[in-house]
Amino acid sequence: MRQPLFAAALLAAFLAGAPARATETYAIDQRFGEIGFSVRHLGLFGSEGQFGRWQGQLAIDQAHPERTRIAVTIDTGSAQMSWHEALAMLRSPAYFDVAQFPEARFTSTAVTSAGPDRYTIAGDLQLRGVVRPITLQARLVDHVRQGQADIADFVVTGALQRSAFGMTSDSSFVSDRVGLEIRARVRLDEAARGD
Repeated sequence: MRQPLFAAALLAAFLAGAPARATETYAIDQRFGEIGFSVRHLGLFGSEGQFGRWQGQLAIDQAHPERTRIAVTIDTGSAQMSWHEALAMLRSPAYFDVAQFPEARFTSTAVTSAGPDRYTIAGDLQLRGVVRPITLQARLVDHVRQGQADIADFVVTGALQRSAFGMTSDSSFVSDRVGLEIRARVRLDEAARGD
């Protein structure tokens, strides 16, 4: 998946410029984000899609940035692809089963620094009623100050095995590995708080 979901962390130097307060919760701005996915077919070519509707929140404990928490909810019925046959297949019981499982959820369990402007996000992904651990890599690609607000753009990547969530159909044609790419924007100011 080329996504967002569904999420990034603001740690280290980014937090240094913010005034010290208790834990704050901020919305991840969907207008500037994307949760995307990609698969391979027969090992020869690939296809990509994305989710049109999702919500994300970032909770930052500024005294303990390692306690940063990310939560993303994805509307599985909002999946978008360029060809309609694939879209119908994705929404079917063999794949997302949107009638029974209209949402997927990611909840982080740990966010750690992996180098300058890079973070490792461990968490749990719930998809089709199945919960599995997943690890994502986040990279800060832009950080600007606009008035009283800090704005940060992240690219988050990872992968999952679709069979781990019960999606085993078409294994000879569709790869088991699903790539994820998430683009997320977080704005740190009072107006962007999500609580």
